Amino acid sequence: MAPPLTLLCKTSYSSHRKEAFADAKAMVIPMKHFSLILAALLIGAAAVSCGDSSAKTDQKDTAVNTGDTNAADTAAEEENFDPFAGLPDKDYGGYDFRMLIRPYDRWIKDMYVEEATGDAVDDAVFERNSMVSEKYNVVFSCQQSSDMNYEMDAVKSILANEDAYDLIIPHARAGIAYANQKLLLDWKTELPYVNLKNEWWDQDAQKSLSINDKLYVMTGDISHCSMGAANLMLFNKKLFESLDMEYPYQLVKDGKWTYDVWAAMVKDAAADLDGNGVMEKDHDRYGYVTQRWIGPVQAFATSGLRVLQKDKDDIPYISFMSDKTQDVFTWYFDIIDSDYAFLDTGDLSYTGDFITIFNEGRSLFADMNMYNVFDLRSMDADFGIVPWPKYDESSEYCTNVDAGTNICIVPMTASDPERTSIILESLCAIGSKKVIPAYFDVALQTKVSRDNDSAEMLNIIKAARIYDLGYYNKDASGELGDEFTSFVGNKDRNLASFYEKRVKNAQKSLDKVLKAYLED
Repeated sequence: MAPPLTLLCKTSYSSHRKEAFADAKAMVIPMKHFSLILAALLIGAAAVSCGDSSAKTDQKDTAVNTGDTNAADTAAEEENFDPFAGLPDKDYGGYDFRMLIRPYDRWIKDMYVEEATGDAVDDAVFERNSMVSEKYNVVFSCQQSSDMNYEMDAVKSILANEDAYDLIIPHARAGIAYANQKLLLDWKTELPYVNLKNEWWDQDAQKSLSINDKLYVMTGDISHCSMGAANLMLFNKKLFESLDMEYPYQLVKDGKWTYDVWAAMVKDAAADLDGNGVMEKDHDRYGYVTQRWIGPVQAFATSGLRVLQKDKDDIPYISFMSDKTQDVFTWYFDIIDSDYAFLDTGDLSYTGDFITIFNEGRSLFADMNMYNVFDLRSMDADFGIVPWPKYDESSEYCTNVDAGTNICIVPMTASDPERTSIILESLCAIGSKKVIPAYFDVALQTKVSRDNDSAEMLNIIKAARIYDLGYYNKDASGELGDEFTSFVGNKDRNLASFYEKRVKNAQKSLDKVLKAYLED
């Protein structure tokens, strides 16, 4: 039976693409030295993770030396790097490795690019896939699912025990919904050549998204969307200068970039420009603008709060409500409900009012996902990039990875888990050396961010990414999983009452999900 509700991508990789592959390599090589410097930065950043306090360094030491010695060391490391080390030599006889991906260029090109185009990131993905294709004699093909958002097209084929896909790359919440139905292979025990200890697999995702030591969803350098979906803060340099403020870069480096420092700047920047006594989004200046799925989620996550935490046996429990939750909630919505800020409740396509306000130079700060910074390339005024502020100086920088990101899942019907694991490990290893540097370096640092300090900030943001199980696993957390977004457009600011009305149902949801994970 044919896979359901899909459109076949135009082509797949094969050996006859060698000429195009050579063209892709030619386009990537001139950037090699630049990318090697970035690789050194990424290695340094990988040692610092918001989700692992034991790996922390002093915030003052966050800056990374990018001198010639570092670049030379990294060049030698790359020269000797073998992405296939530890993996068996296999010839899969032209096997078609089938991927199901959401039908939107951003999601498709994360894993599949038809041919070299001259775009550095696309060409890096093409080169990565071509290397794996040639090594193992496989071709890659993709089928587009029926919806670009929360779709679960593969459920019927899995339940029918059909070997329809080798890899599915859905919306992260949809991926976890597959997991909750026990339709997937466990990355820890059923994919033998995936080595989750390797630096190219995201360690916070591995730690946070498992239940009862079972891990059915995963991400890492196999997907540059795990970086693109990370939230960050932008600031307007021209406004900083006109208000006689110092850029916040040094505050970030010194570990002093906190909620209170940021809030004071927000308040100082707001102004009723037309003098009519009313703050209006089309005329006046704000200290901060945001969108419903960015700011409210960031306020929760960056403070170190989690909807679900886990005990020593990797069993989640509800941790949404605490004195700190109330403190952060009051602090954030006091700003949102004031004249200092504007929260966009309308268009969620990132072309809404909050983007317009920032683009027109009428807000000191805006926050958004990393890949949406591309939408500001035409902005006349220079902007800088910093992480979201942290709760206080003793806290650590954290940045939420939006649950709309791609996630990788392997259906339990995959006919050869060993083959799948070899291909996944290879794609991720090469991605760490090819795709992530191209995305981070060329696309972000060169084309988008306007100065070297912003580039350094991106390393801090990358290291601070977190994946809250309760935010990702809505089946387990119920309405609590949307964190503070439930209060957008809601005049009721009674958090305690909100929690009390929902915690019992959330516990029932969690118990139901746990039952599946606790069964043999």
